[in-house]
Amino acid sequence: ILSMLSIIIIISIFTRFIGKSLYWYDEVSSILLAWLTFYGAALCALNRSHMGFGNLVASMPLILKKIVFFINEIIVISFFIILAWAGFHVLSIFGDETLTSLNFISLSVAQSALPIGCILFILAEVLSIPKAFSFLIIGKTQDEDEIEKALYEANNSSDIQMAKEKLE
Repeated sequence: ILSMLSIIIIISIFTRFIGKSLYWYDEVSSILLAWLTFYGAALCALNRSHMGFGNLVASMPLILKKIVFFINEIIVISFFIILAWAGFHVLSIFGDETLTSLNFISLSVAQSALPIGCILFILAEVLSIPKAFSFLIIGKTQDEDEIEKALYEANNSSDIQMAKEKLE
């Protein structure tokens, strides 16, 4: 989606420069940006990369950590269930309407990012619960996990570089 959005914007800059502006790029690029936002949010949910209070929760006693964790999961998942339902309801209102600039693209397809993104967010949240809960139990935060991964990747890349140098 990001590549498509970039290509459309770059092409529109050049076509505007030569005096043949694309009449549809603004509407399509704003829709692609919405898709990118919702689908990217779901990916962040899968990796538990959204902003949170991990260090605050990690400093709590274990029983309180568990309670806060499950209340948080219930609130987040409930919110996205309601938002997905509202998104599907909005799609049903559009009926046969199409985009203003491209009348062969249905408005329902263009605006489908909201309910689909919410469903993906819910799935990502549910799939990431076991890992997040195990981190909670051992007292590890998402930040610590990301630092460990970065250090591991840095060590492996330096090992690979040294191996290449030895081969040369």
